[in-house]
Amino acid sequence: MKRSSEPDLLETGIYTIPEAAELVQAPQDVVRVWVEGHAGKQAAVIDNQLGRVGGKVAVSFTNLMELRFVATFASAAVGLREIRKIMDEVKETLEHPHPFATHTVFRTDGKKIVAEIAQRNGVSIYDLRTKNFEMLAVVMKSLKDDVTYDPEGDAILWRPRPKVAPNVIVHPHFSFGRPILKESRIPTATLAQSVKVEGSAAFVADIFEVPERQVREAMRFEQALRKAA
Repeated sequence: MKRSSEPDLLETGIYTIPEAAELVQAPQDVVRVWVEGHAGKQAAVIDNQLGRVGGKVAVSFTNLMELRFVATFASAAVGLREIRKIMDEVKETLEHPHPFATHTVFRTDGKKIVAEIAQRNGVSIYDLRTKNFEMLAVVMKSLKDDVTYDPEGDAILWRPRPKVAPNVIVHPHFSFGRPILKESRIPTATLAQSVKVEGSAAFVADIFEVPERQVREAMRFEQALRKAA
């Protein structure tokens, strides 16, 4: 399928480095290296679809899903060089520029693809921090969970903190990809800030005509993001 080289900013989602870092739960300086590389030392890990937006480095929702993959494997003690090798070879194997933002690589055979590629590049996926031979399946399942894919297999919706806020989603077509409540599509940051100003979750719920429990869920979500920063 032919893909546009100039993404529509109204549909791709737009995330600055700090915003992406909060969502994937990784340090900002580390995420910046994943996105931009390090001059004279290492290349970027992902192929940034957006570059700069409004003078700031920004990534798309597709890139966000890739950063989620990188962050998950990095937290499992897989080195950045090895992660880059895996990603590059999966791109070639599946003939897709952003395979880790698709359903294909996360199917059952996808686990085999990653395992085989990792082994060819000298990476022991089965010898990670926990020394658990099932780690690959655990990591891949955690990446597939809480993501919804469109009919073409591309990731289109993510629940970034399902245990804390199951009704909060990230969807590139709404609010430029900012976290929102699924039903009302109100950004969680808007609700949390309103409570801070008004001093009452119940009052804010009345203003926005949403259940108070959802306002409180938005507040929990924003608090969880701050803790991850």
